[in-house]
Amino acid sequence: MRANRILRTFDWPLAVASLLLMAASAVTMVSASSKVNPDLAVRQARWILIGLVALLGIIRLGYRRWTDLAPAIYVAGFFLLALVPLAGAMRLGATRWLSLFGLSLQPSEIMKLATVCLLARYLAGRPDPLPTRTVAGSLAIAGVPALLIFLQPDLGSATIFAAIWLGMAWAAGMSKKVLWAMAGAMMVILPLGWHVLRDYQRDRLLVFLNPHIDPLGAGYTIIQSTIAIGSGQIFGRGWLSGTQNQLSFLPERHSDFIYSVVGEEWGLVGSFGIIVLFVILLSRALRIAATSPDPQGRLLAVGLCCWIGYQAFVNMGMVMGLLPVVGVPLPLMSYGGTSMVFLCSALGLLQSVHHASLEG
Repeated sequence: MRANRILRTFDWPLAVASLLLMAASAVTMVSASSKVNPDLAVRQARWILIGLVALLGIIRLGYRRWTDLAPAIYVAGFFLLALVPLAGAMRLGATRWLSLFGLSLQPSEIMKLATVCLLARYLAGRPDPLPTRTVAGSLAIAGVPALLIFLQPDLGSATIFAAIWLGMAWAAGMSKKVLWAMAGAMMVILPLGWHVLRDYQRDRLLVFLNPHIDPLGAGYTIIQSTIAIGSGQIFGRGWLSGTQNQLSFLPERHSDFIYSVVGEEWGLVGSFGIIVLFVILLSRALRIAATSPDPQGRLLAVGLCCWIGYQAFVNMGMVMGLLPVVGVPLPLMSYGGTSMVFLCSALGLLQSVHHASLEG
């Protein structure tokens, strides 16, 4: 009976858009991993199935149960993040992964979900406009994991926490005065940020302005990515027929640059289709936020929308050469077990908020 009631209150446009993105991931992964490690496609399909099970389990329990558990999940995620520099595995010059029981785990993905849930719990029911003390407290909740992730180093994922915090604080009632004051402080501090960045991060910013200053080094990936996308033209070269992909010119094509594979093999039609699916997903998330009578549910939906929307925007802008390369995966499409499971969990929370709104 309960299962039937949940299915009747599903947000089906959100569900269909999400499933199509995951199906696109599975199909594209077969091509993207064929010359890297064909087993990655099998693993990705397995993670999608595990993620869907997690999604249904979260809907069944309800989002309030998860926001109640948010402090404990946040503390556990913080412990795992703190453990990364001591026991983490280094890949591509960064230490972001832990190996537990034979599985590779990325704690930053856990902290994204934990931070959204904890902020929703913390900010719900606060006075409007938010008191300065509340703004500072919420900033600390998002800022602590962002700092630890930045030190891995992972600048791209650290900025996701900034996007989550800004969207949720604004939705909770942060005043324009506080917002402008923080913007002014950022403008003063920003020039100093250049000296904090690692050498390779500076190179990425310089290459963003002109990829051809280092075509065989820092600029290589973005040059190959734009060639792949451009060569797809309108309808693409066809599945398993992309030259940049199949001839291994395009690095990280199964993870951060999977959208380049979509552009090469499916062309403008396929690339635009992926954007449309994300627009549907995010518009439904915003609608769920707007119709939720519970402040906690509303803030939760806003935070999840900011997380997924910002990450998708940065990834697609990055692979098209419109934004600097910062190593952010495409949600629901790039390879990654931790990412897929926790993104599916986020979708389950959205569906749970929608279900609770309809049930009253």
